[in-house]
This record gives sequence, C-alpha cells and structure tokens, in this order.
Amino acid sequence: MFSVNHVAISVTDLKRSIEFYNKFGFKEFKFWSADDESIKINMLKLNNTVLEIFCYKDYKKLPETAKSTTTYLPVLGVKHFALGVENIEEAKNFVLKNNICSNVDIKRGRLGKKYFFINDPDGILVEIIEND
Repeated sequence: MFSVNHVAISVTDLKRSIEFYNKFGFKEFKFWSADDESIKINMLKLNNTVLEIFCYKDYKKLPETAKSTTTYLPVLGVKHFALGVENIEEAKNFVLKNNICSNVDIKRGRLGKKYFFINDPDGILVEIIEND
C-alpha cells in the first residue's frame, strides 16, 4: 500500500547541488520558484527515487556536527539517504575519479553490507551502499 515517494534536502546553491547529483544519474523533472525568489524547489529523479531540493534565499547553515556520522547519527531525526550500487569498489573508483571526494573509507556495516559515506556540497551525508 505504501512506498517511499521522495527525499527532501535544503541546499545553499541549487545549480551546484543539481550538478553534484547529476553525477550519480539524477535528472531534473520539475521546478518551482516563489515570485519573490525567497525559495526555489527542484525535483530530480533517479529510477523511481525522487530527490526534492529546496533552496531558500535566507537559509540556516548545517551544524558542523551534522557532517560526520560519528557526531550526527546519535542525534534524533533523519540522518542521510543512501544510493545503492552493485559493486562498492566500482562506486569508490567513480567517486574518486570524478573528484566527488578525495578519501573513501569502505566499511562493513553491522548488518554485513559494505558502504561508505560522502558529503554533498553542503555537507549533507550521502551513503553509498552495496545492494544485497
């Protein structure tokens, strides 16, 4: 009866964030802007996953503690979203080759899956995880 419809994030620079998520295959399909440009919203899609990106003119910065799994995962609330891959080593090479980040530390999670985290341009945590 239910399925996940979308994930929403807020960013400082809409164009920069769209370029970042385009690298992973997300494509734009909807856009809206307030008449006074106080907020812009762009919808991106990757297969059946929709990423809704909010860009407020007067945004509040992400706390530094939210940029690391060590300091952010224990805090209540939504923590990150994950992109699944068939081969974690290929994903690591893709991320490094495309200068998305300079250091990738593949780990095996408590539930047995291999994964690593990266930060988007605003420091939002994105997990790259190997599919079952």
